[in-house]
Order: sequence, then structure tokens, then C-alpha cells
Amino acid sequence: MKKALTLCLFIALLPFVLFAQSSKKKIGASVHAATMFNYYSALKPYKFISERYSQDKGLILQFITKNSGTFYVKEGDSILIQRELSSNMPSQLFGIGTSIQVKRADGLFHEISLTKLGLSKSSSILTYSALDTLGEEIRYMEGFDEKMFSFGMRYELGKYFGNNKDAKLRFGISGGIEPSYYRYKRTPRTSQEFPLETSLITIDLALIPTLSATLSKKLSLDFKFIPNFLTADFGTMKELNPSLPKRLQDQGGLRDYKSPDMTWAFSILLRYTVKEAKKKRGED
Repeated sequence: MKKALTLCLFIALLPFVLFAQSSKKKIGASVHAATMFNYYSALKPYKFISERYSQDKGLILQFITKNSGTFYVKEGDSILIQRELSSNMPSQLFGIGTSIQVKRADGLFHEISLTKLGLSKSSSILTYSALDTLGEEIRYMEGFDEKMFSFGMRYELGKYFGNNKDAKLRFGISGGIEPSYYRYKRTPRTSQEFPLETSLITIDLALIPTLSATLSKKLSLDFKFIPNFLTADFGTMKELNPSLPKRLQDQGGLRDYKSPDMTWAFSILLRYTVKEAKKKRGED
């Protein structure tokens, strides 16, 4: 997991290094900061499947005839018990992020975005009661506590098209890479269930079409449709069940997907021009 996290951070920081080297050669670049409103489709659930045999030790006494006192004894059969648990992590369907974009006069741009940053905690408790044979109340409690942390960044290299730089609408397209990290823990409030823990790193690639609308000299609004292709997945969800064999505990849950697996996202960015491009000599 440490190696995977190191790889994820390296991929996230690599664009900064490359951009720092290439920006020295660029002339007439403008800098834009943006507030992002994001939507991401839910992560696919994990499944835990296990089975065991249970021996029915009860004896069945059956008379051969109604009027006979002779009977035979039948031992209980083995019963195959299959258990399937499906668990979804809380997904960051809607979120707010930020980005920095550096755009050249010819429309070519680099962009670094903070797409996911969330920390949540929730509880679900169900309490019910019953009366025993003596009429005394027996109380039962079920439920669980959840904790979730998510972090994600996206780097894009793209271009806006159109010869008219003052056009109200411009179309653009970019290629992006987005590493994300998820940490999830679910603690049950009953002994009938077991805790779940997740440490997950994903890396998505995307080809992103963009529609940019100019609102004023300083403000613009971008709409991005983002088909993400999940190309790498490190980590899993584990059920801390002491009754399972050690190999099953280490294996963790399974997700029903094949790489590359496609998910969908949308972003709306309100951009503000922080630094305007310097005009070249000879330009009005």
C-alpha cells in the first residue's frame, strides 16, 4: 500500500515538474483560477462471499406404523450455508474543488485541479425491544458508524479551438489523468456483523471535451463532460471477521469490474483571470 501511495503522489506531482520546466519557454501565457462544482458516479460495491457446512445434530424419531411402538432414528443432514455481503462506500457524488489553469495565446493550456477533498462521519442506529416469557423488556440495538476520507487531483493538457479569441463560446478538448485516494471504515454496533476497512487508490484517464463561455473580461464559465477510464486500482475492502481463514481476510472483497472500466463525471468551473497574457512586441 505504501508503494501504491508513493506512485499515486508521484503521478500527481509529475505535471508540476514538467510544467515548471516547459513554462519558461512560453510567451504570452495567462493564469486563471477556478472554483469547481463536480459530480462523480458512485464507486462499484465490494462483495464478500463465503460458505460453510453446518451439521444438524438433532435426531428425528419416526414411527414405522401408527399403531406400532417400533421406530427408527434418523440423524440430521449437513447443511451448506452460503453468505454474501455487498457493501458500498459512501460516494462523493457532489463536491466542490478548485483549479489553476495556465493558457497560452494559441489556446494550449495546462491545468491542475483538486477534484476531491472530503471527510465525513455518520451513524445509523436502530433500537427495538421485545418482551420475554416473564414479561420483562429486552432491548436490542443494531446499526453502524462510518468514517470516510477522499482526496483526488487531475492534471489536464489541452487546447481551446477557434480563431476569434473574443468569441463568447469556445470549444476545447484535453487529456487528463486523475489519481484518487479513499479511506473508509465501518464499525457495526452489533456482534452479528463485522467491521469493514478500505484503503483504495485509483488512477483514471480521460478525454475531456469542454465548452467555455465568456461572461466578462475577467470571468468565464466552463462545462466539462468527463468519461473516466479506470486503468489502475490498488487496495481493497477487508472484512475483519476472525472466523474466516487468514487467506480470505487478506484477500478482501471483490469488485465486479474489468479494467479499463468507464465511469462518468461532470464539472462546472467558474474561472477568474488572475494574470493576463503579456502582449508580444509589435502587438497593439
